[in-house]
Amino acid sequence: MRAPRMRVAVFGTSNAGRLLAVEMRTAGHTVEALSDLSELGNYQALIVAVGDARLAQAVDLLEGYVHKGLIVFHTCLSRGVQVLDPLETKGCVVAAVAPYSAERWAVTTVDELGETVAELVLGEAQFTAASFSDIERPALAARVYYAQMLTLLAVDANADVFGDGADVTAAHGDALTALESSEVIAAFRSLEEPGMRRAYLEATRRMGEVYHREELEMWALQEETR
Repeated sequence: MRAPRMRVAVFGTSNAGRLLAVEMRTAGHTVEALSDLSELGNYQALIVAVGDARLAQAVDLLEGYVHKGLIVFHTCLSRGVQVLDPLETKGCVVAAVAPYSAERWAVTTVDELGETVAELVLGEAQFTAASFSDIERPALAARVYYAQMLTLLAVDANADVFGDGADVTAAHGDALTALESSEVIAAFRSLEEPGMRRAYLEATRRMGEVYHREELEMWALQEETR
């Protein structure tokens, strides 16, 4: 028997949040952008689609409008579920869910109910849920972004060598779009091993050069000179 369909509000426009929204809409839920916080009482679920830098501020803003029983997902890979504590104490069912590969999503919850809800929603989209603790997620995010950057740089290098004339940006547009510059930068702070920090900065700088992400190139150059 299919789980009840929900009315789902989306707060923010992050790529991961929009992906979850699309998948929930495909599964038959009613998904709408939240234009008025006072309307949250009319929804059964909320996707907080903002990145690392704005997540805590968004939670503070939403705290006064949530209601008991509201399902709240945030979709920032580098942050766990603890950031949603102010909403959980208001009676919300909370979970941190974010993609880290094409079919796998990192899931962090505070209780069995949140875990069950997250797995049901992700399962409807044929995604696999993998459990991570709050403390594991920042390093996971950094490794994922590093691997994604290396993959995209390898694709570009192969195109240069073999000269097939393919438009790398067009062919890998989804991967490029999913790799948000602000999240790449935020994940760097979790890295402690000097060699990995250097490698991450080198990949980020080259990524900025090749794919015209000036914000990544400039940030990496500044970090390298510190």
